[in-house]
Amino acid sequence: MAASSEYLAGGVNDVRLKPKLLRSLTRDLDETGDARSRAFTGEEIAKILEKIQVHGVLSEVLPEDCAGKKDEAKLRQEWRSAVDSWVERLLSLVSDKMPQKCWAGTCLLGITIEKCTAERLIASYAVWFEKLLQNIQASSNNHFVCEASYACLSDLFTRLSSFPSVKKESTSFAGRLVQPILQLMDGDGPFMEVAIDLLCTFIKFYPSAIYRYYDKVEFALTSKISSVNSDMEVLKKISGALALLPHAKGDSGSWFAIMQKLLFSINSLLNDIFQGLEEEGKGSEVMKSLVSAGKEAPSSLVDQTKLSEGNLRATKRLRDIISPLLCSLTYSCSSMLTNPYPVQVALPVRALLSLIGRVLDVDGTLVSNTVLPSTTSLYQELLCCELPSFHLYILDLLIALIKGLKSQLLPHAASVVQPVTDFFRRATLPHIRAKVYYTLELLLHSMGIGMSLCLAEHVVGNASIDLAEGRESTGISKLAIEASSLKNSAKKRKRGRLSSQSNGVKEETNNVVAGKKSTPLSLKIAALRAIDTLVSVGGSVKSESWRLEVDRLLINVATRSFDVFTGKAGNYSCIEESTSSQEEYCLVALQALLASLLSPSHVRPPYLSQGLELFQKGKLETGTRVAILCEKALLSLEVLIHPRDIPLVNYPIPVAATVSTDEFGDEEMYHGWWVESDNENQPPGRENGDQSPKDLKKDEQPQLMEVDAEKSHSVEERREDNREATAPSAEPEKIESASDIQPQLSFGHAEPAVDRMPSQGLGTTNSEPTLSVSLNTFADSQSKGDTVEDRPSTSKDSDSDSHGSEPDIVWDNPDTDSEKSDANSEESNTDSEE
Repeated sequence: MAASSEYLAGGVNDVRLKPKLLRSLTRDLDETGDARSRAFTGEEIAKILEKIQVHGVLSEVLPEDCAGKKDEAKLRQEWRSAVDSWVERLLSLVSDKMPQKCWAGTCLLGITIEKCTAERLIASYAVWFEKLLQNIQASSNNHFVCEASYACLSDLFTRLSSFPSVKKESTSFAGRLVQPILQLMDGDGPFMEVAIDLLCTFIKFYPSAIYRYYDKVEFALTSKISSVNSDMEVLKKISGALALLPHAKGDSGSWFAIMQKLLFSINSLLNDIFQGLEEEGKGSEVMKSLVSAGKEAPSSLVDQTKLSEGNLRATKRLRDIISPLLCSLTYSCSSMLTNPYPVQVALPVRALLSLIGRVLDVDGTLVSNTVLPSTTSLYQELLCCELPSFHLYILDLLIALIKGLKSQLLPHAASVVQPVTDFFRRATLPHIRAKVYYTLELLLHSMGIGMSLCLAEHVVGNASIDLAEGRESTGISKLAIEASSLKNSAKKRKRGRLSSQSNGVKEETNNVVAGKKSTPLSLKIAALRAIDTLVSVGGSVKSESWRLEVDRLLINVATRSFDVFTGKAGNYSCIEESTSSQEEYCLVALQALLASLLSPSHVRPPYLSQGLELFQKGKLETGTRVAILCEKALLSLEVLIHPRDIPLVNYPIPVAATVSTDEFGDEEMYHGWWVESDNENQPPGRENGDQSPKDLKKDEQPQLMEVDAEKSHSVEERREDNREATAPSAEPEKIESASDIQPQLSFGHAEPAVDRMPSQGLGTTNSEPTLSVSLNTFADSQSKGDTVEDRPSTSKDSDSDSHGSEPDIVWDNPDTDSEKSDANSEESNTDSEE
């Protein structure tokens, strides 16, 4: 029987498990290594990597509860010995002549470099580097071993960059690898991508190792970009490395030189492929803004003679060479604008905007009747196929420019807005329109409320089309026309087979139209986000022409998207869209509706009650992101649900007033608001028979509001007694007249119902309701059925019969509340006897 000390007292959390597990993994490697006929598989390596990451067997960090214990030193030594055995076994696998074992050891060494302690890394990195370098230099190793070695070296140099004590030696090691990487880039090796990743690591963290090879690295990268056999993914990696290359020198001149060469190369390629599709002189305009007068043009990164070599046709050259090259160079420009640079640089904004506008203006149509030799019908068709890719990459370049400059782009706003809005008017592909919406959204965020005045018409107009349901596309309309023509021709000829075919086409057309899938959800989400930004940024400035339309559109879209999300959409349903896309669509629609309700405007939100009802329904969808959003939305709309001024400090109680809810604010407030009057000749409150505050008794002067829970509770109980005492004495005529009184807004504790909001009355009646604002005592008198004129007055001027007088104010005093109740009861009994 095993001793009790051999058991794990802490179970899975026992620290003694980690060195035991690591030794078990090492034995598995030894057993597999002894069987020479058996090789490592990817599944076995994946299981070992998972156990290392889950249990943290390479960290060598003891928990805090082990500090000071008698077996702490023993446990630490045991764990260190287990890691030593593990590393020793890995190094033997890395040096193994069998490619499968060498590959497995290199992969496990990479995770060891990532998870080991800093002390072990600093003590062992030189040995690990030499082992990996031998595998790279050995020509007998296959491409899997070389690829794993380059990836492992990239992890090693990335972690070493955070240790300044070994910066000098690690830089020297990096310089030894630059030349092998350049040799790899001369050919088309299968591990080109990992070599480029290692080169990017050197440029970022060890720029001095690249400095003396700067020109060679630039030539190798540009030559590889111009290579015909490179695919798009590899070209993106090479373009990213070219964008990082100026970091090797770190001055503004190197950055501007690379950017100038890129723009010049793109413009030269566009001159070649846009002949006959644009007005003459577009390329020269870009060159004028790129190169100052009297200066030489920069050298091109692309060898035009190399592109024209061979017997390639113009169509094949466009598809296989020029199109990937243009996209990769544009991607490199975007990377240079988004990557941080250590020094401030001069940015050629005019040249960039001219180049962007040049690409966006071309839509594939001929500008004149003169057809150039290269602009054949087949060439035009192929160019139209490639244009969407050009447009997407050039929009990414514009997005990078907006993110880089932000509000500094404001002096060039006209050069940005004009080509984008013109292109938006012609764009029809959903993914391109979604990209344009995102561009407009960034413009609104970057340039603020002034940009909203320029873009409001375009955003609202296009979003209204994209968010409309039941809109048939051009293809569906043509299909319906063909179906009807087939049906008419079937009557004149054979009715059997043709009529059945025509009916089938018509049925398919009706199904497509009934599905109402005119716009993908990705485009609708982009349109809603653009409207959300527009309403948030510029919803209160000159928005009368579009605000009502946007509010109506958002409440309809939010309701429809919520029905789709809950499965209550009826005939409309997004069958081909995933559940996550439907939830995202509903979230964005509700967020846009909330922004519309909260955006400041000169009128009350017209669809506030519908929006509140929708958020209340969404709150019931427990466990979803929609419910979380609706809860936050109801909390944000609290200020609109309760339009009351609840003081947080002891302010004097204001005098009651009558406020007009005129939508356009044409009527002025009546007299008496905050004890002020517009008539300077009359004392305040005397014009219509009202009392002045000076005429009130001393004990009836306005007092400061005191917040006391017990006192307020007793006051409420006495008010209930007053209601019970006066309710039987109410006359029938007075009860009937109480229904004619306008709704009251009180400053009390009553919870107003959502369905009694004034905004609902604005849409159903032509007359504007007048809301009478009073104190709690006035609201309590209304609940008893007393009208304003029938209330008993306690002032000296109570005999005044002026119909325009405002209600008097009764200041509640907790000490005299019961006396007033008895007085009111006696007065009621006297009236009944008479």
